[in-house]
Amino acid sequence: MKTAPATQPVVTIGRQYGAGGLSVGRFVAERLGVPFYDRELLALAAKESGLCEAVFERHDEKPAETPFFAPWSVPFHTAARPLGQQVFFAQFDAIRALAAKGGCVIVGRCADFVLDGRPNVLRVFLRAPLKARLARIMEREGVGEAAARKRLRAAEKDRAAFYNYFTDRKWGDAETYDLCLNTGLFPSDEAVADLVAAAARAAFG
Repeated sequence: MKTAPATQPVVTIGRQYGAGGLSVGRFVAERLGVPFYDRELLALAAKESGLCEAVFERHDEKPAETPFFAPWSVPFHTAARPLGQQVFFAQFDAIRALAAKGGCVIVGRCADFVLDGRPNVLRVFLRAPLKARLARIMEREGVGEAAARKRLRAAEKDRAAFYNYFTDRKWGDAETYDLCLNTGLFPSDEAVADLVAAAARAAFG
């Protein structure tokens, strides 16, 4: 795949569990003609850091171990950090490197915070009504409503704790993002992607 020109937008997508972030992100990348990164980011970060990819999988968007120091109080790269923090900062480096290469779409992993202040970055947050999110989870994962609710609660608790800890911001706070969308208002993920891609082009095209 060709490297996207540096003038193309970088779109970061934060998302509620079951709001369609993964699907929308892939469609946005297709429309902008740029690479897409979700779990692919884990493999890249593992390769560059020398840590095992399984470690990244285990700590992916999970709350860090309770440290004896704040996450910003010691150098980024040090074995003194808990493993969860080492994983996060390896992802930090990978996200910055990808954005430096050119346009791309990155889902989750605090990318909006990591790229804060960088030009040509559109920070998006996707939400949806609980009923719509549960329906998506039930269909996608083949589970009943009770299991879907349990998975949703666990995933969102982890995502919020992960984001809030490493960024000192509040996950889902509209002031953190450039564009917040209720995906439940739209007929398809492609329709949401059309809107996000149009916003990126309008802002940075």
